[in-house]
Amino acid sequence: MTCRALVGLALLAGYGFAIAGTSVLAQTPDTLKPQLNPADSMPKADTTRAYHPAKSPGTAVLLSLLLPGGGQVYTGNWWKAALIAPAEVTLGFFSIKEHLSASDYLSLFTLHHVQSDSVNYVRHRDARTTLLWCTGAVVAFSMADAYVSAQMYGFDREIRLALGPMRAGIAMEF
Repeated sequence: MTCRALVGLALLAGYGFAIAGTSVLAQTPDTLKPQLNPADSMPKADTTRAYHPAKSPGTAVLLSLLLPGGGQVYTGNWWKAALIAPAEVTLGFFSIKEHLSASDYLSLFTLHHVQSDSVNYVRHRDARTTLLWCTGAVVAFSMADAYVSAQMYGFDREIRLALGPMRAGIAMEF
């Protein structure tokens, strides 16, 4: 749980730095923008605007960290949420179950000093550790997927590809 909290704080700090960086980039002086040639009579499209996705990647990552499948629901990927959320919950449940079994065998070993209790404790402890690593991997995958999905949200509807000589006013947009 401590590792998950530290990862969450690191991602939250990164999100804060990303927001601070975009506000600085939005205030660039006009000297950095491309200048129009006086000979050009046709106005050019403003290509200096930064692309801002419709869904916030930071919110998607944070929701994915806090709620199983939350980032996927936020970005509208319901089928991914239906796969990721049960995986996180199931792995977390079995991690807790193995932890409780390991604790029981450890307390039995400290009371009776029976070798079989020690062996069972080690077996359940190792299973718990493996399940926790798997849970962490699923959570990390979920957060990365939520980030990418938020960045790419609406990509198929927002892209404009123009072909042809632009100065002559002939262009095909897809």
